[in-house]
Amino acid sequence: MRMKITVGAFLVLLGLLFCEGCWKNEREALLALNAQFATPLPWEDATDCCKWERVQCSTTTGRVTILDLSSAAWHNSDEKWYLNYSDFRAFQHLKSLNLAANNIAGFVANQGSHSFINLEVLDMSNNNFNESDISSALSGLSSLKTLKLEDSQLTSRSIRGISKLRTLENLYLAENGLNDSILKSPEKEEFAWPINLQYLGLGENGFSNVLLSSLSGLPRLKSLYLGNNKFEGSLNISGILGLSNLEILDLSHNNITGFEGHQDWSGLKVLEELDISYNEFEGPLPPSFANLTSLQNLDLSHNHFTGNIGSSLASLTSLEYLSFEGNQFEVPISFTPFANHSNLKSIYGKGNKVILDSQSTLVTWVPKFQLEVLSLSSMTETNSLPLPNFLFYQYNLSLLELPDCRFKGEFPNWLLENNTKLIYFVLTNSTFTGTFQLPSRPLLNLYEIDLSDNSITGQIPNNNISSIFPNLIYLNMSMNAIHGSIPHEFGQMNSLETLDLSNNYLSGELPKNMSRLNFLSLSNNKLNGTLFPSLSTMNQLWFLFLDGNSLSGNIPIAFYNTSLLALDVSNNLLVGKLPRGEGNRSSLKMLLMSNNNLEGSIPTEFVELISLRYLDLSHNKLTNSVPSFVNSSAKFIHLSNNRLSGLTKGMFGNRSTLVTLDLRYNEITSTIHQLVQDLRYRGLKILLLKGNHFTGHIPKELCHLTDLILLDLSHNNFNGPIPNCLGTIQFGNEDPIDLQGTFDSAYALGSRYSFNLQQYVQEKVEFTTKERSYTYTGKVVSYMNGIDLSSNRLNGSIPFELGNLTKIRGLNLSHNYLTGQIPITFSNLAQIESLDVSFNKLNGNIPLQLSELTFLAVFSVAHNNLSGATPDRKGQFMTFDERSYQDNPFLCGLPLPKACVGQPPVNLPNDSYIEGTDSLVDMYVFYVSFAVSYTSILLVIAATLFINQHWRRAWFYYIELLSTSCYYFIQDNLCKFSIMKIK
Repeated sequence: MRMKITVGAFLVLLGLLFCEGCWKNEREALLALNAQFATPLPWEDATDCCKWERVQCSTTTGRVTILDLSSAAWHNSDEKWYLNYSDFRAFQHLKSLNLAANNIAGFVANQGSHSFINLEVLDMSNNNFNESDISSALSGLSSLKTLKLEDSQLTSRSIRGISKLRTLENLYLAENGLNDSILKSPEKEEFAWPINLQYLGLGENGFSNVLLSSLSGLPRLKSLYLGNNKFEGSLNISGILGLSNLEILDLSHNNITGFEGHQDWSGLKVLEELDISYNEFEGPLPPSFANLTSLQNLDLSHNHFTGNIGSSLASLTSLEYLSFEGNQFEVPISFTPFANHSNLKSIYGKGNKVILDSQSTLVTWVPKFQLEVLSLSSMTETNSLPLPNFLFYQYNLSLLELPDCRFKGEFPNWLLENNTKLIYFVLTNSTFTGTFQLPSRPLLNLYEIDLSDNSITGQIPNNNISSIFPNLIYLNMSMNAIHGSIPHEFGQMNSLETLDLSNNYLSGELPKNMSRLNFLSLSNNKLNGTLFPSLSTMNQLWFLFLDGNSLSGNIPIAFYNTSLLALDVSNNLLVGKLPRGEGNRSSLKMLLMSNNNLEGSIPTEFVELISLRYLDLSHNKLTNSVPSFVNSSAKFIHLSNNRLSGLTKGMFGNRSTLVTLDLRYNEITSTIHQLVQDLRYRGLKILLLKGNHFTGHIPKELCHLTDLILLDLSHNNFNGPIPNCLGTIQFGNEDPIDLQGTFDSAYALGSRYSFNLQQYVQEKVEFTTKERSYTYTGKVVSYMNGIDLSSNRLNGSIPFELGNLTKIRGLNLSHNYLTGQIPITFSNLAQIESLDVSFNKLNGNIPLQLSELTFLAVFSVAHNNLSGATPDRKGQFMTFDERSYQDNPFLCGLPLPKACVGQPPVNLPNDSYIEGTDSLVDMYVFYVSFAVSYTSILLVIAATLFINQHWRRAWFYYIELLSTSCYYFIQDNLCKFSIMKIK
């Protein structure tokens, strides 16, 4: 033995001597490989190849044992490569080879794998094998233990040969689109997984429930990943339950609704990790889970589980990680069901129902666990939850996140005092009162504090805040009742990048020397003083929101030289004119200055800021013409409620990507022909010109704006007909979610802080519908669409083509001079919610088919010359009263008091009954009854007189006597009247 070692050492020394640190044939083979790379690796002929990057050698033999050629860009990234084993013949001792992400399409024929007799790890993931059969190329790898073929475009047929790799222990086949056909051979050969497998990754494929039975013959399997497949329904996992060595099971991201029957999970005695998240499980947890006593990690998130989470997991005392987010579990606020979980470290439970359980008298109990993570929110609306007392005894928390739990009581300053390892501290949307106090010791790891939407009072501590939170990056105390001034010590917090103190009662002037901040929101406070020069000291500020204060001052030319990306100074007292300057020197993408007292014209340089995307100068006193946006990149332009009087010729150029143009309530007097021509093919979604003095016809070129969803031309002086072609514009989106991305860009500025912006700046659009003016904000805009042409001088008939607007929600043509009939095609407006054609000169009948419009909430045809019957009182038309039809003299039918001929009269309520207003039906019955009764009486009298002779003589006697008496009475009185007249 001693002699053998000496000879072996001699041979190694001799080999190293001749190969200058590595074997010559291996070095030459590496250089030959490098010559094939599109971008050669930095390998040099004269150096020791064992020291080259991506190469590792044995410390005893000097042979190459590990070779990493992943993402080596073999040949060309667009050119497929067919692997030739002969290129690796020199590496007889290679144990690990990484060829991932090289666009390998297959293997050169007749090149055996005998060169890799010692290979144990082969990584060929992220390639493109497609239809290539790689089974034969893998069959000779007799020592292979780990094979990685993830995301390699494999087919089920191309890898059936892996079943012959009997030494294989780890098999990675995720993201390949494989399916059950791998189990079915055309030659009817039975497929079997390599029997020695310990790891099997089949996630993100297309396997169904059929696969599970094929896994029963893997007695050594420890890790099984089946997430993102097509398992569905009630799952029979008997093939898995027999895997007694299984430690990890992943069934996440499928459509599983439950587990079939009462399957016994007791065989999985050593299971440590179970992930069934993102499925369709319902009801309580399966009782068999109680047998998983070795379980350490359990993920139940995003299902439909119900029941008490504590009692369901009471027996799983080995748990360390528990996630049940997005379910309907009841979470007892006392947490006493977890009293015996001494190993518990992480709880993620957002989106469940935090409840006040029977233990919530909060008798103090000391937990056996020390949590590192507690993330919990509640879907239950309550204002009476106490903060759980077990938190008194937690000292290792790094993440404490309790939003939307509606906790009450004094703010728990002791949480910061006790947990010095905190990184994230979030207690939002509760009703905590009292003051916020600093802990006595510095919290060196604390990165984020969010205490927004509470009732915290008092002042923000000034002394030592920078030394107590030296590494704080994010601080949000908005929507509280904090008063006093903003601490100057914020300027000494060198790590602070985001500060949100909006919606409080802060007073005083703007802070100075906060040079590190990137994001600052102080909106809706009581701050005063001048905007500048405070702003000029914040040289790294990217986002600044100061709307809703009482800040004053002019905007200097230095405004252009800031590093700001977003500035909101709306609702202040700013005065003066907008500065001129070199617009391309500013980085501003979002600028909001509405509701101030700015005056004068809008400089062209101001709107041509090279990065500007969102501009809002509405509600000021700006005058003169709307400037040219030819060289502007703005997508959202809001200039409403000013005193602008004209349009610049050629306002928009070819590079314009305009989404919203809002010029409402100005004093513009011109036609819109040139504007519409400039906007043609720009992808415009919203055009609002309401409340100006526009004249002339509505141009047909408007119909080229095929992406419009909102058009408001109301309260102008447009005349002429409505263009028929408006009916060719879709005025809606097939999928509003697709459109949301367009309006997201109002606040998505490509920065890591963009996630904060949605709550501060969102696209806002005002549009009148349903007889009211609504403000649509953010993504909601994508769900609204409509046309408002009301209060103009439009004439002619309503185009029947408007009936093609099947997705429109609001259509207002009122207060014009429109004639003709209401188009019957309006019955096609299936999504319409508000239809107003009142105050016109329309005639004819109301199309009865309109009663089929199921979403109609507001309908008015009042003040026209319509005739005929109103639509049937059904569906939404049951909700419309007389006001919808009033002042149409020839209309009849409910809900009008005038009934149509041949219809029953209107049934008035008892309290509105008027004597003498009998209906036609009542009078008809009266006449018939009277005639029948009168005829019957005459017949009875005649029959009686005919039968009884005595009564007949008496009858005629009295009739003769009555006639004679009447004759003499008239004669006497007539003579007296004549004598009086003569006198």
